[in-house]
Amino acid sequence: MSYSQSDVRRLHNAAVMYCSSGNMKPCNWLYRNKSYEYFQSIEASGGVMRTELKDNGGDPRSPINGRLRGLFFMANNIFGNPPPYSYFGPRRIQIKADELFRLAPNLYFADFYCMQGRRHYVILVMTRPGSQADVFCQSRLILLDKRSNPFLHMSNGHFYTPDTDDFDVEVFYTEDLNTSELLRSGKATMETVVIKGQGHSTLGGKRKDPFCGKCNVV
Repeated sequence: MSYSQSDVRRLHNAAVMYCSSGNMKPCNWLYRNKSYEYFQSIEASGGVMRTELKDNGGDPRSPINGRLRGLFFMANNIFGNPPPYSYFGPRRIQIKADELFRLAPNLYFADFYCMQGRRHYVILVMTRPGSQADVFCQSRLILLDKRSNPFLHMSNGHFYTPDTDDFDVEVFYTEDLNTSELLRSGKATMETVVIKGQGHSTLGGKRKDPFCGKCNVV
């Protein structure tokens, strides 16, 4: 059974408390790491990166699991740029954060979870106003003010995420993306990065630690 909107609100409040230090760091890029084969298939099919159905990773009762389509991007930057390594594949597309917000400006809080009680994550959903995904999120998730929320906000024309140890911001972007156009216009870049860990995502997604006292609040 999926969480109600009030349940998601409690998760949101717990996530706010977890990253309440107030320190922020620049986020110039949102980035997606995948295999060479993944990006080759996109190029072969016209350069459009298509949304995929959300897996069961994170909280097993998240309202978006198996019900919302999107593309996962990471928001954590180091001095304004993505880290030089990847846990999910050697090939990376990074897109200017302000460009993705221009295309899908509505931002929702969806999930707060961890792996083995250590590193914590929030999942934020970006939608195009009036889209099917946006209507879905309105009654199930928590709408955020992109100028004042503690997870990913804009100030003086720049985006920021919390400067908190062991905390990552994931963005689930709910529109298809024409990567060829983004690359051609200079709003995105492609590069190869160093692999860490297993080097690919877990089939079906990794579930949250059911015993963590910080992100199990419902």
